[in-house]
Amino acid sequence: MCGLAGRFRAGGLPPAPGWAAAADRLLAHRGPDGSGHLADQHCELVHRRLALIDLSPAGSQPMANETGDIHVAFNGEIYNHRDLRAPLEARGHTFRSTADTEVLLHLYEERGEHLVELLRGIFAFAIYDAPRRRLLLARDRFGVKPLFYATVGGQLVFASEIKAITALPGFRPTLDRQACCDFLGLSYIPEPATGFQEIRALPPGSVLVESPDGRRIDTYHTVTARPDAERSLEATVDVLSERLLAAVRSQSVADVPVAALLSGGIDSSLVVAAHRRAVGERPTTFNVRFPDASHDETPLAVQVANHVGTRHHVIELGDWGVSPDGLMDIARHFDQPFADTSCIPMYWVSRAIRERGIVCTLSGDGGDEAFGGYGRFWRANRLARLMALPAWVRSAAAGTGRLLAPVTRDWGRQVAKAVALAEAGRSDSSILLAGLSNYLSEDQKAALLLPAAAQNLQPVYRHFDGYRPAGVSDLEELSRRMTETLFAVALPSDMLRKVDMMSMRASIEVRVPLLDETMVDLGLTLPHRLKTDGREGKLVLRALAKQWLPRPVARHPKHGFSIPLDVMATPAVHTRLEDLLLASDARTGWFLNRALVRTWLSRFRQAAHHPRERGGMISRGGLYQRVFTLLSLELWLRDHQLSW
Repeated sequence: MCGLAGRFRAGGLPPAPGWAAAADRLLAHRGPDGSGHLADQHCELVHRRLALIDLSPAGSQPMANETGDIHVAFNGEIYNHRDLRAPLEARGHTFRSTADTEVLLHLYEERGEHLVELLRGIFAFAIYDAPRRRLLLARDRFGVKPLFYATVGGQLVFASEIKAITALPGFRPTLDRQACCDFLGLSYIPEPATGFQEIRALPPGSVLVESPDGRRIDTYHTVTARPDAERSLEATVDVLSERLLAAVRSQSVADVPVAALLSGGIDSSLVVAAHRRAVGERPTTFNVRFPDASHDETPLAVQVANHVGTRHHVIELGDWGVSPDGLMDIARHFDQPFADTSCIPMYWVSRAIRERGIVCTLSGDGGDEAFGGYGRFWRANRLARLMALPAWVRSAAAGTGRLLAPVTRDWGRQVAKAVALAEAGRSDSSILLAGLSNYLSEDQKAALLLPAAAQNLQPVYRHFDGYRPAGVSDLEELSRRMTETLFAVALPSDMLRKVDMMSMRASIEVRVPLLDETMVDLGLTLPHRLKTDGREGKLVLRALAKQWLPRPVARHPKHGFSIPLDVMATPAVHTRLEDLLLASDARTGWFLNRALVRTWLSRFRQAAHHPRERGGMISRGGLYQRVFTLLSLELWLRDHQLSW
């Protein structure tokens, strides 16, 4: 894992004094083991290196081919690089290192942009072909590694993180109102948009080619769910075990020790168990202990560690509580609005791992999307039944839910929301799919945004392509579209962005075996009945867990890597939040309903003292998610001097 940045213009680069040094400094956390720089009249490349394979100077980047006229700057890992290297050598290519990076150069010499079709791994890279005055940018199939770009003064500027693009002298990007409106509902901005009008994310599974002939972006991979109704659970588990072992084996190859994140959930526990079986060594594992029992999975993590036989470390938070400066530094690091609160523990565990001398880990991320791990999959069974009910029954249920919401902990609110989603799903399934991802509905966003600020903005459900089945309660089609939209929207824009930004902030690499191409391919063939039985999800992963792990782990419900932000926030956090968000110069105050913001902050402060008390139409997690969303947006607007 590394960091890269660059500028390219086929007709000749304009000067950018000091930019390369600034980009190098801003990306240093992504690659503390070395830096590299290349510049000619058409292209400039900057690279920061985190050395994991071929730790020698031969692995330094930007790396050139034998003739020195093709260069690559690479971030990621190519897991099949050894299999690709052998036939290249047989055809006469000469290698000067054992780094996977060098394979890209020789594949490009033979296949041009089509080299990506042969790669298995997580990657974002830039290849500069000097003789052709040609630049190729590429990103892996699922968007594990980030790559952003902008056109500034006729030149293409790109980087692993947006901060290296905005460092370009004279570049003042502007706010994308639509993207920020989407953020208010989702707590992240769906790619390819960013918070800036001028900066885009290269989509997963895409290549960008720029040359004297112009620019084009082509898609080489699209995620398509294709459920196989004939699949049996037993046969699928057998295939799963083989593929998981192979994926973990290939992703455990490095010239440094490879550890694992062990939350205690099914996904990370299976990855750890597979590592022990595939590699044969005792892995080193880590988990974080949280002060709220409802969020802490330490007992399960320790149970898995003892069962598998790992060298386990429980990370005690100590003085790592949520302080104002710590919270705001994390929010600012994303370079754009981002408010998934699990980024906080992700950074904590990454930092602790780095402090113990580990720079490469495996994680269980990615299993929920392909194997049906999110609650929406088993709730889909109930939504399908609701959609099939007569209108008067749905109306009565919705009214009952609204009446009970103020006096129940969760039940009334959930019933009201489910009926509203079912009603929407009957007319436009894209609204249903978006509703399963939104923290704020379109109506709730309308209450938050001042009327003048909401003009000409589109609803977020445009990102969630719907379906038109013969019957409104087509459960298989709903499940298929949920899977595809998770890969298209939430996975690259939320979960993978969080993992990359927080792990690389701590200068460690996180590998994701459950997003190995063969694993995802298997998950995309699962019919809905092999994802959930209507009560719990990931039936195939759970079945394998029953063979490999202690029974309590295999039966453990979906938990998520979240923190009790209301409990862990210090009094100083509440004071700083109010100082920022309720101040007369608050930038969000120019376009958001100040009375509603004040209400949320007041309830958040109360929840810190009474976290168990619930009631109303906002859950405990939904409340502090709203507050973190406002904080992230306010800080970003201030840092970049942006106005709505």
